Amino acid sequence: MLHPPGLNELDNFQHGMLFSFPQLASLYNAHPSFYVFLSVCLLLCFSIYFNVVVTREKFLQGKSYLPALSFLILSSFAPVLNVFSTATIASLILFIAFSKTMQLYQTTNPRKVCFDIGILVAVAALFYFPSILFVFLFLALLLLLRPFSLEENMAYFLGVLTPVYLSLALIYLSGHWYDLHTIVFLNLTPPIKTMALIPLVMLTVVSTSMLVYGLYLVNQAGIKNAISVRKKWNGVVLYLFFASVIGIFSNVFPGVPWILTMAPISIILSQTFLNYKEKYNTFTFYFLITVVILVQWVL
Repeated sequence: MLHPPGLNELDNFQHGMLFSFPQLASLYNAHPSFYVFLSVCLLLCFSIYFNVVVTREKFLQGKSYLPALSFLILSSFAPVLNVFSTATIASLILFIAFSKTMQLYQTTNPRKVCFDIGILVAVAALFYFPSILFVFLFLALLLLLRPFSLEENMAYFLGVLTPVYLSLALIYLSGHWYDLHTIVFLNLTPPIKTMALIPLVMLTVVSTSMLVYGLYLVNQAGIKNAISVRKKWNGVVLYLFFASVIGIFSNVFPGVPWILTMAPISIILSQTFLNYKEKYNTFTFYFLITVVILVQWVL
């Protein structure tokens, strides 16, 4: 909040696929610290919901606030991750869709849930186009978590098409149909430049090592988990893969799109605080806090 990133680092954060929100850029330009403060408040609220979902789906052995802690620490690694944007909206919506997908094991009306998931994925893509890649992720999750059902898959694709159809109808009725080629904004920009070299190297090494460490602990505890929980962990890894591919499309690397990776990485990162050796857990916590302080204030 004291040192908000410049607009040049935010990579058109106010542009959605079909709809633009110039008011966000105006507010940020006028009051950047206040804008970041509101963004952080939103992330705090989301972290509570995130914690509830992770606990409910039994990614942890017991109730804990470690997932929320992991999410907040991870989102503090880079200042751009704390700025509310269309990518942030897409990230929140996609995690809600992921939460609904994880409940397919218990639902009595899977077709309705599949339709809702499709709607959420399409709405996320309308806010941030690279999210369209998640259409394939959630199709894979449906096949992973449920026996193949043509009706459920059709309900999912109908859900995906519904927001797209309604958005195009709105554009047509408002008289902008022939301006569609100028309205669409795809956010498909290759990484042209990076943040400062030393912080980038540090964040890359720390994130990769923590991710490998977390996956190792997940694998160690895997035999104790029910089959449904193991499948859900496979879903988290798929979630991370698709989100990481989307993270490449950023003018400044790492940039705004990496907010989509925060949820799956945070689920895995929370496992690094659950080592049976308490000293390792304490070291992990203070190590990550030290990295945040170094990147944000020293380097």
